[in-house]
Order: sequence, then C-alpha cells, then structure tokens
Amino acid sequence: MKNKEYKYDPDKIPDSVSDVEIVYYINTVNIASKEFKFFKKLAQKTDKIISEWFNVSEKTFQNYKNLKTEISLPFKEKFFLLIALYKKGELVFGSKEAFNTWLETPNFQFNNLPPVDFFKSISGIRYIEDRLTGIEYGDNA
Repeated sequence: MKNKEYKYDPDKIPDSVSDVEIVYYINTVNIASKEFKFFKKLAQKTDKIISEWFNVSEKTFQNYKNLKTEISLPFKEKFFLLIALYKKGELVFGSKEAFNTWLETPNFQFNNLPPVDFFKSISGIRYIEDRLTGIEYGDNA
C-alpha cells in the first residue's frame, strides 16, 4: 500500500493507542523532520536514549530523523504509538514534565521498574497506556 502524503498536524495524532487509528497513521502519514522535532520536544530525551526505545542504533535514528534513510514500518508504528502515549500522559498528568517524571520513577505496577523501561516493545507501550487509563479513572499507579 503506497503512503499518501498529508500535511503534518500533531493535534490529529490520536492520544490513545487504538489499533485502527495507528494503522491509519502508519499507512497514510509520512514522518518528516517536524514529527521528529515534535517527538523530541515531548520526550525531552537525547537521540541516544530515544534510539534505544526503538531498538535501533543512534546513527540509524539520526538517519531517519534527517530523512536520509527510508523509515521502516515497525519504527513508524512505534513512533506514532509513543507520540499517542506522550499525548495521553501529558493529558493525565497535566504536563509533559510530570509525565516524564512518572515514566522515570520505579513503580510497583511495573515490577518496581520505571515505566520507560517498557518502551522497547509494543506490548509494553500498550501496558503503559492501560495504566494511564487506570490513573485517569482513579487507580493508583
């Protein structure tokens, strides 16, 4: 399926990790430099740390970011899932700083590991999203 190019609008990226919405984004939106800048602003992390989340080398991440290499589908999927997760986290915690602090703090719901350690897999991202939904509705997490 050939990707159509759409103008980037971060507000249109969903704030949930719904399969339907993510599949839509993977197949219709091409990641450009603006998306990488937006993501780095949300995550407030270095290229080295972000590349580890995607299980790619820092050089590969930088090649993707500089549009020197075609972006793989698994990378693209995780990219949109993480943006959606950060948007939801910011909504639940009130700021990206508060969400980032929560992500870095060991948590009993995550086997006493920081939630950010679960970014390396799609299932981990979905689990974090599930915990955010719980917090949103009054769960302790």
